[in-house]
Amino acid sequence: MPALQFEMLTGAEKAAILMLAMGSERVRELLAKMEDHEVERILASVSRFDEISASILDRVLEEFIDAIGHHELNIHGGRERALSMISQTLEGDRATKLKEKLGRDEKRIDWTLRGYTSEFIAEALQDEHPQTIAVILAQLPSDRGAQIIRELPDNVQSDVLLRIAGLDSVTSDVIYDLEEEVSHMFHRTLGAPTPLGGTDSAAKILNGVPKSDGQTILEGVDTKDPDTAGEIRKRMLTFNDLSSIDKRGFQALLREIPTEDLVVALKTASDEMKEQVFSNVSSRAADQIREESELLPPMKLSEIEKIQQGIVDIARRLEEEGALTIDAGGGGDDVLV
Repeated sequence: MPALQFEMLTGAEKAAILMLAMGSERVRELLAKMEDHEVERILASVSRFDEISASILDRVLEEFIDAIGHHELNIHGGRERALSMISQTLEGDRATKLKEKLGRDEKRIDWTLRGYTSEFIAEALQDEHPQTIAVILAQLPSDRGAQIIRELPDNVQSDVLLRIAGLDSVTSDVIYDLEEEVSHMFHRTLGAPTPLGGTDSAAKILNGVPKSDGQTILEGVDTKDPDTAGEIRKRMLTFNDLSSIDKRGFQALLREIPTEDLVVALKTASDEMKEQVFSNVSSRAADQIREESELLPPMKLSEIEKIQQGIVDIARRLEEEGALTIDAGGGGDDVLV
């Protein structure tokens, strides 16, 4: 396995490194506070690691803790260490479930491809069947998938996106065979995940493509499957796109949103969206929102996005009721609606 690079580490991998450096009691406390899907990602990372150097450990610690001293030690991961962490920190059905998940998810296609550029991956895959490319891209982070699909030939892009949108689940045997094929193609080894794809995945990938390019791809999907294209379009509406709503409609939307949700949603909002909110509430309410925002503790991005999606769902409902209109031309250059 190639040497770890700090810049390439994901959040789950950094969390895994921290836990490898902790005692089992502390790990038990942390895992008990996490959702199963978060624990799965961390343990899968532990399983993939071999040796983590002192320099990588130091950089991870420095990112989480201010000015921590240098640690002269190396730490070791591996599948056995991941299984040991489960045995030492978890019990019952949860431990059993995670051990089974770890067996299926020990290695992944995204791990195999992480050291290669998007251009190289696209060039290597462009002659593969579009269904094969779709299954591979559906297992990658959406921003990574967007980078790769942009590099594919024009006549392949829409076909691949259409097939991603049509995916639901793939059997473990198929995934395993595909991973073996990819590992040979890219000269590494790996293992297997399962649920993937769908119109949500296709929309996320297309959201990462510049608007002009994405529109061309989506038009290609439209000529082959208008229903799927419509579903993708619906899922491409983001929280920041709501800034395109006119004043009357936006005020109707604000009346439906609890203040505490609005405060959280604005934490990662665009400047345009913040300005839209503040210009449609009283100066006193705007000051209150700003103050509460400053007092917010650190939050997971997934928690913020969940609340933002809830607000998008409210906006869609109000549009169906005729209370507002969402401008299909709104949003930034990288967003299609």
